[in-house]
Amino acid sequence: MKFPPALQPTNLTMLGYGALLSESSSRLTFPHLTNFRHVRVQGLRRVFAHPHLFLLKEGVVEYPSTLKIASLSAEPAPNEISFVVAAFEVVLDESQRSAFLQREPEYKIETTEFYALEECGDGSDESLGAGVICLASKDTDIDLTTNPDSIKTVWNWSYESGILPLSMYLRHCLLAVEKAGGSAHESFLKDTYLADRRTTLAEYLDGHGDEVMASVVDIPPHLTARFSG
Repeated sequence: MKFPPALQPTNLTMLGYGALLSESSSRLTFPHLTNFRHVRVQGLRRVFAHPHLFLLKEGVVEYPSTLKIASLSAEPAPNEISFVVAAFEVVLDESQRSAFLQREPEYKIETTEFYALEECGDGSDESLGAGVICLASKDTDIDLTTNPDSIKTVWNWSYESGILPLSMYLRHCLLAVEKAGGSAHESFLKDTYLADRRTTLAEYLDGHGDEVMASVVDIPPHLTARFSG
């Protein structure tokens, strides 16, 4: 398998911006990670703007009977836009790189600079390093044949598409960021956007929070451990 340049080094800093904001959740995927901490990335927007392909394949929800099918991604944005991510070190061999790509087949795997949180830094914008991050990609760069039959595009949903977070997945992320607490939790609510790029996650939860947290009943037994925060 050909690995993207960002994944080729043996020693990597990984950046997580959804459920991986929680160290316990990160260790489910990377059990031997070290130096877990929260940092900030700039010039990227965190957004629910593409279908959660894995859960659609699992039949948790059905499109087009619902538009609540979206997963998280990060996309280029003006430099003043930023959000909190988790950073941690991992050592990857070829099988682990392959497993990572199989888990995240729809993303572009790149690196981006990261910075100290405001309350931890000295006010400077000096980069602390670069980490691997999953970014929004293009349909032309991924294998669309692995999509559920109902999904004709992954990355071409318009701002006006009406696509919304998949409730079971959002609940999983919210439970994880509650564990993380502090700046990670605050940033997840105020620095995450719906597909319209205007509505914050906090605003969405004002009207849909109870429904999202009640979606625990939608989790199939074989996915309970993976999607329970």
